[in-house]
Amino acid sequence: MVQEFEYQARWHVSSRVILLMLFFYSTFVVIHRSVLMDAKSVISMYWDKRSQTYDDNRYNSQNEVRLFWKGILKDANRTDESLKILDVGTGTGFLALLFAEMGHSVTGIDISRGMLEKARYNAGKLKLTVDFMHCDAENLPFEDGTFDVVINRHLLWTLPSPGIAIDEWSRAVKSGGKIMLIDGRWYDPTIDMRLRRFLGRIIAFMTEKRSPHMFTSHYANIKDQLPFFDGSASNNIVDLFTEAGLKNISINNLEKLKEFENKNRSLTYRIANKPSLFLALGEK
Repeated sequence: MVQEFEYQARWHVSSRVILLMLFFYSTFVVIHRSVLMDAKSVISMYWDKRSQTYDDNRYNSQNEVRLFWKGILKDANRTDESLKILDVGTGTGFLALLFAEMGHSVTGIDISRGMLEKARYNAGKLKLTVDFMHCDAENLPFEDGTFDVVINRHLLWTLPSPGIAIDEWSRAVKSGGKIMLIDGRWYDPTIDMRLRRFLGRIIAFMTEKRSPHMFTSHYANIKDQLPFFDGSASNNIVDLFTEAGLKNISINNLEKLKEFENKNRSLTYRIANKPSLFLALGEK
C-alpha cells in the first residue's frame, strides 16, 4: 500500500514536470515565431519604403550590364534549353527579367510588395512576362520539384533562417536541378571603409535624396537575428548546400564581375562598397 502511494506520488510529480516542460517549450516556440515574424515585418516595411527610391540603373550603360550578366547566367546554367526558373528575393526583378529576355519561364518572389510593384513596372516597360508573387523566401508556396533553377542575388543577409531557406529552395527544385546563389561579404570594419561608407551615405543623401538613417533605424533592432547580416563567405554557403543535400557544389569568385562593377557602377557605389562577391552553384 505504501509502495503504491509512493508510486502515485512520483507519477504525480513527474506528470507535473512534463506538463511544465511542455508549457515552457510551447511558450518558447510562440515567442520565437513571434520574433521572426516581427523581424520579417520590419524587413518588409523597410524594402517597401526603399522601393520608392531604389534604382537598379546606377550603371554607366544598361545595355552593357545586361549583356554582361546574361553571360554569367548562361555560363552557370550551361544549356540553351528553356528552363523554369524561380528568382527568390527578386526585388525590382533584375535577374528575373534577364532570364525572361533569355527565353525562360520565370517566377519572381519577394517579401516586399513595394519592390514587386516596381518589378512589374519594369517588366511592362520591357514587354516581358514574369509571374511576380508576394511570399516568404523561407516558406515557398510551391510543390516539390517545381523548378529547374532557383536563384537569388544578395538575399541571405536579410533572412533570419538561411538554412531553412536553402532547404526550401532545394525542395522546390527538380531532381538534377540547380540552386544558384550570388552573395558576398558586405561589411569591412577597417577605418578606411568606415570613412568611405560615411562619405557614400552623404553623397547618396545629396544625389538620391535617400536618408542615411532609414536603414539603421529599421535594422538596428533586428540585425542580431540575421546570421549573415554582414554578408557571407563561400565556405558558409558550401556548408549550407552540403547540409541541404546538394552535390557538385562549386564556387565562382566572379573576379570579372568585380572589375566590371568598378568600371561601370555609380560613384556613390564605388566609394561606399568593396564587396567580396561569389556565385555558389549546387545540384540536387
